[in-house]
Amino acid sequence: MNAGPPDLVPTRIQLNRPLPPLTYLAPQGLPAGVRVRVKVRNSLAVGLAMGPDPSPPAAKLRPIEAVIDPFPLLPAKLRELQTFAARYYGCLEAHLLPLSLPQAMLPHWEADEDGQRLSFHRDRGAWDALSDLGEAWQREPSILPTLLHRSALRGAGFTEVRLTGVPHPARVTPSQAKVLLALEDAGGALMEPELLEAAGVGASVLGTLEKRGLVARMKRVDLLGQRREAGVDRTVILNEEQRTALEAVELGTFGVHLLQGVTGSGKTEVYLSLAEQVLSAGRRVLWLVPEIGLTARLLDRLEARFPGRVAVGHAGLNAGEKHGDVVRLLFNDADLFVGVRNAVLAPLRDIGLIVVDEEHEGSYKSEEHPRIHARDLAIKRAQLEGCPIVLGSATPSLESWHAAQSGRYRLLRLRQRPAGITLPTVEIVDLRDAYRQLRRKVILAPLLMHALTETLMCGEQALLLLNRRGYENFWMCRACGKSLGCPHCAISLTYHRGDFRLRCHLCGHETAPPEACPDCGAEHLRGVGEGTEQVEEHLRQLFPTARILRLDRDTTRRRGSFEAGLLAVEAGEVDILVGTQMLAKGHTFPRLTLVGVLNADQGLKVADFRASERTFQLLTQVAGRAGRAALPGRVILQTYSPEHPAITFALAQDFEAFAASELPFREGLGYPPFTALSLYRAEADTPMEAREALETFRQRLSVPGLRVLGPLEAPVPRVRDRWRMHLLLKGGRGALGEVLARHPLDPSGPIALDRDPIQFG
Repeated sequence: MNAGPPDLVPTRIQLNRPLPPLTYLAPQGLPAGVRVRVKVRNSLAVGLAMGPDPSPPAAKLRPIEAVIDPFPLLPAKLRELQTFAARYYGCLEAHLLPLSLPQAMLPHWEADEDGQRLSFHRDRGAWDALSDLGEAWQREPSILPTLLHRSALRGAGFTEVRLTGVPHPARVTPSQAKVLLALEDAGGALMEPELLEAAGVGASVLGTLEKRGLVARMKRVDLLGQRREAGVDRTVILNEEQRTALEAVELGTFGVHLLQGVTGSGKTEVYLSLAEQVLSAGRRVLWLVPEIGLTARLLDRLEARFPGRVAVGHAGLNAGEKHGDVVRLLFNDADLFVGVRNAVLAPLRDIGLIVVDEEHEGSYKSEEHPRIHARDLAIKRAQLEGCPIVLGSATPSLESWHAAQSGRYRLLRLRQRPAGITLPTVEIVDLRDAYRQLRRKVILAPLLMHALTETLMCGEQALLLLNRRGYENFWMCRACGKSLGCPHCAISLTYHRGDFRLRCHLCGHETAPPEACPDCGAEHLRGVGEGTEQVEEHLRQLFPTARILRLDRDTTRRRGSFEAGLLAVEAGEVDILVGTQMLAKGHTFPRLTLVGVLNADQGLKVADFRASERTFQLLTQVAGRAGRAALPGRVILQTYSPEHPAITFALAQDFEAFAASELPFREGLGYPPFTALSLYRAEADTPMEAREALETFRQRLSVPGLRVLGPLEAPVPRVRDRWRMHLLLKGGRGALGEVLARHPLDPSGPIALDRDPIQFG
């Protein structure tokens, strides 16, 4: 006799909303980690069950609407990582869950194992049986082959037809009989095109059988066309430095390795060789890259080396593609997962190696809630998985470099480019001298103009970098001195000439340029500064026959446009490439021999203790794009600050000297890597409200060993009509963690935490 409906008990539910955990009535025995559907106010939301509530509120509790998952879908070690990340970054596990599992991914409750459907266990409240089944599924997902198929026939994927088990009626048409017999011969399931071909019937026959309940159709999303065509794997013989680095990584045990190598020294070949060893041993590889633009060429190499074994995850994929590759991971159908920041939380099991390429990149840190740092979480994940992690960069972050120098990470070095390929020569142009000689400001100094002309005459390619998009930086009135600012943010509007628009790069507000000054009415408005759009126009006037391509956020909005531009450069269809910092790292253009940086000290003009580090990294990385093949490279830096250490050390391509110069400055001021930071940000309708919220929070702090700075105005004090204030805490990680434990933030309150902040704007 079946058991009756399960008892309902108060259960804690976390929501992916700015709300604290809530208490609902849920079936007794419901395990923590499964998703449920609940009603919040008058709308439905997906929540994460966290187990029974030991102190339920006295109020009348709502029951949950439905249980979505039969058991936790994420691997146990990944759930442990999410628990750690939620505690460290001051968020809820429900806030992290969508980074691992698309919300649209719904298990199929009619999936069965040994003839028993999951819904049968659910309806009799047998959650222990489902938990046992879930543990078995984590070990061998093939025991529930239809668990994540879509019952609705919308979206991408292939349609599978299955027998339902309903007894055949006495009379079926000959065409229907052919379909049923073909399904029985195939073991009860076939892909729709194969079934139609085997039975020799049309799709309408399937529709009739489905209406009669004899067959069911569903999407096989795990068979999405994500498998890329395998190219030719080019065999590369590792040099002695690469072999030494390869042998230093001990597989099968946790260890953090910093692979520091000059640009073009072959770090990727070391990663590939390590991945090959790990995959041969039957384990899996998680490979992180900082930006979408680096995945296209890398995927070609990975698919050539490991055909059919690679999955990918980044924001450029559509929902169906993301869904399909997550299913592949959950069913152990992909052995190597490559992706950007959020891929650190991908549901990959039995990881034997983690690679974090360009580990210094700030894009690994999320600037939106939850504010995770993928590189740091990758280290924790490697520890949980018991596997090595390799952090690679030509210009490591000073945090990683200091950890390697102090022995916490193992330092591996690649000092040379492959045989026949040398580092580019780097020259500097003092724009102050150029102004004195020409008596006017110039976009291209004579030295860079001459070098561009020579490069084009030789049939080679050039790259010009200016890390500012638009045509002119801002417009100002020469009569009253006022600049045209955004009405919603405390920044100036940038002029985009192609669209004839003044645009805010923070909130997106735009307007047509006025004919007269809004403040004084004078008709003396003039643009100041140049962006990539103006540089492109200038080059077209100077070199009318050259093929010029601009790549920045304005020209790469359409999906695939950035990758298409890079392919055009590789194919030799572009003579001069103009763009922002998205071009600075990871790309290899065989015929690119000249790199020009138009305003090398631009990044030094911000109030941020990392300004020098970022400038040095950007200049060194972009210089590394020149001369990466047989042709020698040349780099020209235009700057108003040629004596700045970030410029001089980039000129010498000397990372160690830069680090030796910068680290004492950091230590003296108590900045990372010598101390940790927590930034508390408050937003409100008025500056006073934001300040008062932080003042109240500061007065409650009682943890020793902390230095508290603020509340102070944020560098950009108003964004989207909201005023922003900052409170910065300096101290050891233990002390900052204690603050978070003693003074947890209300998710719906005005204060948000940014642990280990990268950006302060």
